[in-house]
Amino acid sequence: MKIATKIFMVLGCILYGASLIALCWTIPMTVHYFNCVRDHRHIGVGFKVCSLLFVSLIGGILMLCDSED
Repeated sequence: MKIATKIFMVLGCILYGASLIALCWTIPMTVHYFNCVRDHRHIGVGFKVCSLLFVSLIGGILMLCDSED
């Protein structure tokens, strides 16, 4: 599920690529998610909801459904 989330986060960045202002938050949020997954850090619910709203709807839903072990 984490791989699918990463794919949708990157797709969200690509789709928002037409608007340079939107890239100011989509790229940092995607990089933060990648780093948290790599380092096995906790990802807060607030970040997951913001990702759902601002980066990728499907990616955010997958993040919210993913159980963090």
